[in-house]
Amino acid sequence: MGKSTLAQHVYNDKRVQEHFNVRMWVCISRKLDVHRHTREIIESAAKGECPRVDNLDTLQCQLRDILQKSEKFLLVLDDVWFDDSSSQMEWDQLLAPLVSQHNGSKVLVTSRRDTFPSALNCEKVLRLESMEDTQFLALFKYYAFTGAQIRDPPLLERLEEIAEEIVKRLGQSPLAAKVVGSQLKGKMNVPAWKDALTLKIENLGEPRTALLWSYQKLDPRLQRCFVYCSLFPQGHKYKIDELVHWLIAEGLVDPCNQNRRMVDVGKDYLNEMVSGSFLQPFSDRFVKTYYIMHDLVHDLAELLSKEDCFRLEDDKVAEIPCTVRHLSVRVKSMKQHQRSICKLHHLRTVICIDPLTDDVSDVFDQVLQNLKKLRVLYLCFYNSNKLPESVGELKHLRYLNLIRTSIAELPGSLCALYHLQLLLLNHKVKSLPHKLCKLSKLRHLEGYQDLGYRMYEVALPQIPYIGKLTLLQHFKEFCVQKQKGCELRQLRDMKELGGSLRVRNLENVTGKGEALESKLYQKSHIGSLNLVWGCNNSMNADDSLQLEILEGLMPPPQLKGLKIKGYKSDMYPSWLLEGLHFENLESFKLVNCSALEGLLLNTELFRHCSELKLKNIWTLKTLSYLPAALTHLTISSCPLLMFIASDELEQHDQRKNIMRTDYLASQLASLWEVDSRSHINIKRALSSEHSSLKQMMTLMDADMSHLQIIANAVERENGEVMLKDDTINAWICCHEQRLRFIYGRSISLPLVPPSGLRQLHLSSCSITDGALAVCLDGLTSLRRLSLMEIMTLTTFPSQVVLQHLTKPNDLYISSCWCLRSLGGLRAATSLSDIQLFDCPSLDLAHGANFLPLSLGKLRIQRCMVTTNFFSCDLPFLMNLSMFGCRSSASLSIGHLTSLESLSLGGIPDLCFLEALSSLQLRYVHLTDVPKLDGKCISQFRVQKSLYVSSLMMLNHMLSAEGFTVPPFLSLEGCKEASVSFEESTDFTSVKCLRLCDCEMSSLPRNLKCFSNLTKLEIHMCPNISPLPDLPSSLQHIVVWNSELLQKSCRAPDGEAGQRLSISAGRNSQNFHTCNYKEKSRTNIFPLQ
Repeated sequence: MGKSTLAQHVYNDKRVQEHFNVRMWVCISRKLDVHRHTREIIESAAKGECPRVDNLDTLQCQLRDILQKSEKFLLVLDDVWFDDSSSQMEWDQLLAPLVSQHNGSKVLVTSRRDTFPSALNCEKVLRLESMEDTQFLALFKYYAFTGAQIRDPPLLERLEEIAEEIVKRLGQSPLAAKVVGSQLKGKMNVPAWKDALTLKIENLGEPRTALLWSYQKLDPRLQRCFVYCSLFPQGHKYKIDELVHWLIAEGLVDPCNQNRRMVDVGKDYLNEMVSGSFLQPFSDRFVKTYYIMHDLVHDLAELLSKEDCFRLEDDKVAEIPCTVRHLSVRVKSMKQHQRSICKLHHLRTVICIDPLTDDVSDVFDQVLQNLKKLRVLYLCFYNSNKLPESVGELKHLRYLNLIRTSIAELPGSLCALYHLQLLLLNHKVKSLPHKLCKLSKLRHLEGYQDLGYRMYEVALPQIPYIGKLTLLQHFKEFCVQKQKGCELRQLRDMKELGGSLRVRNLENVTGKGEALESKLYQKSHIGSLNLVWGCNNSMNADDSLQLEILEGLMPPPQLKGLKIKGYKSDMYPSWLLEGLHFENLESFKLVNCSALEGLLLNTELFRHCSELKLKNIWTLKTLSYLPAALTHLTISSCPLLMFIASDELEQHDQRKNIMRTDYLASQLASLWEVDSRSHINIKRALSSEHSSLKQMMTLMDADMSHLQIIANAVERENGEVMLKDDTINAWICCHEQRLRFIYGRSISLPLVPPSGLRQLHLSSCSITDGALAVCLDGLTSLRRLSLMEIMTLTTFPSQVVLQHLTKPNDLYISSCWCLRSLGGLRAATSLSDIQLFDCPSLDLAHGANFLPLSLGKLRIQRCMVTTNFFSCDLPFLMNLSMFGCRSSASLSIGHLTSLESLSLGGIPDLCFLEALSSLQLRYVHLTDVPKLDGKCISQFRVQKSLYVSSLMMLNHMLSAEGFTVPPFLSLEGCKEASVSFEESTDFTSVKCLRLCDCEMSSLPRNLKCFSNLTKLEIHMCPNISPLPDLPSSLQHIVVWNSELLQKSCRAPDGEAGQRLSISAGRNSQNFHTCNYKEKSRTNIFPLQ
């Protein structure tokens, strides 16, 4: 016993998390379902939902894609059952995608039996023996006495004596000790403990007696909730909010306390079930905490619920008992079960756990006609875009979930569901029935977009007279309109609103009176409030009116997050000036507030504030106070905030602080020649600078004549070519003007965040070298630093400053055009990821001498890279990418012995990479490197993935002795009109071939030389039309943004068509690269 618990400790151990790139946990339970469990492995690996696909080959291909990107993976198969009736072939199918050519991946299996599938190839079996008596007693006492305060020593001694007697009757079962001990916790009286002495468990594997005894001690309300959980299969991950909403809709949560929300009472129920060990919390780094149920506990729930709950799990089920009230569906097709379901006249619940692959429109219509007592309806993959009118006949319906359907249109009859409490819709719904305000019992009205890896909440269309829904607890956005029924006063009686609320279009509010009518201050459940004036809000709007409106929108004292956007007054409302209004404000954001000149000096207001964001506040001049509890700080586009250290003001000679203009001009001219993207980025940044300077000069009433040079470069028509000289002169002017402003100040303005700051983001503002040094000095908790469009920065702080930064992981520097030196960056010994984008002045000669030895990933774009950039070793650097850079003719990277991934693109000067043959690269990306020597290219050895932009590059590699084409091969941006592979070349190692952004008019005719190819991807190739003869091994074709081919692309008839899966579309967001692993041994360790 205790197999799953031990496996969980291993799975969640920090060392295990760091060792394995991907960790997966799947509960197999009694019956293996290859399709379903493959999907669950994918979901566990990708930390998101896997779309329902009927083709197993497609699923396995997707799983290989995910695992290919990882170095090592850990898969836990929990509660595996295998006997003589089990299929070895099914286990072979499940495990086939897991094979890896790299040692180190592990599969950990827990099982109650001695028999294992041969496909597991078990190397070691660890049998968990019974615990020693003292250990078992200690385990029981841990659950029985933890948290209890017994001040009566004789009572404690007596209870410990009874504990010793109880554990003798628990058969050394850890689960029994946990459940019985948890049940006795808090019951500090002898009779309650003596009652447990009636237990006797003879068989270690059957602690059901203890579980049943513990269940009987539960409150009847908790008993009903526990039994309801059997509606879901073993290993199910119970999402807390979802389960609570189901329990409420089923009437299983007793609203005994009118002062508490049903949701809070329901969560108390779950907490009590966790305390009694009937549910176990489970979490990892990527997902919220959810609950799982031990398989033996689930067996008990299933036994107790067999008359009421039924799981429709496959196509070979027995007859559904007519007494069933709650039904969950986990089958591919519902049609053959339609008649059986419609006979269940007492049915209250239909929950589709997995999406259905068939069209259930007809089935659903029959359900609506026959099952009038439904309370809970959760649909998946309902293919019609309109919900039928007959849904209005489900008068008892309390819960309706349509997120994972195609339904975009709702009927008016929906407004007749007067008992409906929760309505969940998908993002396709563009309008709501006008009379939805009649659903007076509605508590949750929410919209979501299913992104696969997570659910993203979206704002739903406005409902006229929404104020009638006085019980509504969650509604994402209220849009103020001047039409009747959409005024701000609609919020007046909605006292139950909670969570996050955005109130938009406040320019339509008539005055303070209407704002006060909303009574926001009474809505104590709101956690985060976003107050937004629209972009059409004029700068000339009545400032006093906006101030009055904001005064009337006073939030509740319990608020944790406040964001104000588009506010044009120069004064703060009184409730922000009052120090004690907010009890626990944790986040404060000001965006597009164009008249505020300073941040509040209210220390009491910010005493708990951990996040501060200031964006597009053009008039903000001072920042004399920052909250002491601050952990996240963002300052963006605040041009009058000019941070300068006091000692820098003493440097009266401005010219020393202005960069040599000839150097800046030469650097910009060099980058100009690289590609058109450099032009776009230069113009974008120049436009931003021009806008910022123009605004700043206007506010400071300064001479704007110098801006004409910049305007000449920026204000060209879209079709007019940017002139290099004009653009460079404009940049020089920008830099000089910016520095004149900042060094022309008479008072210093330092930026001194609190030492606990973890993330700092500065963008489009002015900070000098000295001010940045003062800012970073002492930030011992800083983990991420981001600097964007800081045109006054020339040198990064020294080692003396940066040696105190012991925790930063990420550094991002972008569009800091005048930055010349990385200073003492090498002293930041924990930095693992550095990105340097668009820093043309940065001197990267001997650059590695400035980089920390801890660096694992380095990305450089549109910078200048010299021969000796990598002259110093970076022992942990694994990922190096350079795009759009000017460079010397030769770079030496052979001494970067840890390097695994190398990406080079848009580098016109590079001719040779020295000592390349000493590297064992796994991923190589070579595109648009026209001068790279063929001899150099032939030295590449690539293990996993190769991206090249021309067939000539590939041929150079193929000509080298011992070169093997990696499993993933991609042609990127190939300009050749036709491509043909050498048939004499051995392409048998290639599993996936990808063509991306290529100009060829047809696919190579000799694709059959790829005899083991399983996947073909064609992305953004507009000229390619019909497909040639394809290799017989091909299983999957993906076509994106290739219109000619999409029109003609279809699966062939016959046997080949049955095995070939073709996906076509235009949404490039869904495009994914395909990476595969060759077979090798994967170590498997079962736990019995």
